[in-house]
Amino acid sequence: MKKESERLEMDLVKIFLTPPNTMKEKITLIVMMVVVFVMFFGPVVFTDISPIKGALISALPALSISWGWMVLLRSMFRKREFSKNGNTEEKKSKTGGKKK
Repeated sequence: MKKESERLEMDLVKIFLTPPNTMKEKITLIVMMVVVFVMFFGPVVFTDISPIKGALISALPALSISWGWMVLLRSMFRKREFSKNGNTEEKKSKTGGKKK
């Protein structure tokens, strides 16, 4: 038998603005920020830009790309937690179908 896929409506504000709350998310975000920072800072080292300005120039894409990666991973693997109706379904299942 083929399992039917369930459609969830994503809460974009929640998925973009919720800070990382699990240790796995925090580690993933830090690792991605470091990797992307090194990728962008490497070529800047060989220019005439001051190190502080180079670090700032490299930090902006590192922050934006790593946060975008985090949002992508959330939308792929944690859909139920960041859906508009995800919390109400969890409450229903815990209370036996009754809303509080």
